[in-house]
Amino acid sequence: LEFICKDFSTVLTSLSQVIGISEERIISTLEYNWDKQYEIDYNAFIHSDLPDDSISDDFGEYILQNAFPNAELLIERPTVHWFHGARSMNPDDYLTYGILPLSEMYPKITRMVDDIACKLSIKVKDCTSDIQRHNKWLTELKLSDARIHGGPFAMLMFEASATPQAFGCHDYTDEPEIVANYAYVKYDNKADIILEEYKRLSIPIIVEFLEPSNNDSISVKLLITTAIHYLYRIIHNEEPGLHSNICFSNNGNPIPSNLIVGIHKI
Repeated sequence: LEFICKDFSTVLTSLSQVIGISEERIISTLEYNWDKQYEIDYNAFIHSDLPDDSISDDFGEYILQNAFPNAELLIERPTVHWFHGARSMNPDDYLTYGILPLSEMYPKITRMVDDIACKLSIKVKDCTSDIQRHNKWLTELKLSDARIHGGPFAMLMFEASATPQAFGCHDYTDEPEIVANYAYVKYDNKADIILEEYKRLSIPIIVEFLEPSNNDSISVKLLITTAIHYLYRIIHNEEPGLHSNICFSNNGNPIPSNLIVGIHKI
């Protein structure tokens, strides 16, 4: 069983299979105004003596509990597809090397940025400006703890990588943060020129991969409640927002090439 969130249809199918409820019933149930019902129930709760856990503060979980009380949550974990947004000059490298963590990517990034600067005859600047110092601090922070900052990172929702603004996410297909950080540290206000050339030479991609078997840190219940939240917002013609997505991290370990499902050029 696979849990794939590439678009509305695949999210709906995945949710239906995992909770054992038909797609038709899920849609008809989510057409109800659960926002209003949640407001009513929450106001009643705060004026009652009910225990703190009587109502969930997670909207997706609230809908799961109240709209699908008979949902049969699978004991067996589905195979989850994740979506890693990036820019690359050689997208097929992912099929050979997989997705590398920051510690292994950083030397490649610095060489790439320095090569572009050299071709553009842009010289290194001493790290004296505020923007250089700020980006130096960010770079050192990201390199300080591979488990927290090393990734590789990915999104549950393909759309969160393709149209991140609707989910309140950073656009990694436009400008990976660490590329910009290094460029500003090394080249200060000339970094903008380098980054524009970098964008010209590279293409935005989303790498789809299967969740590693040794990383099940995202619970099945969170997958379900996030999918419910996403479907509800789309059905009601709203932007999905931050709570309609989950960010995955492989905690500083690479995603091997055999788990790569495909590379989507956007």
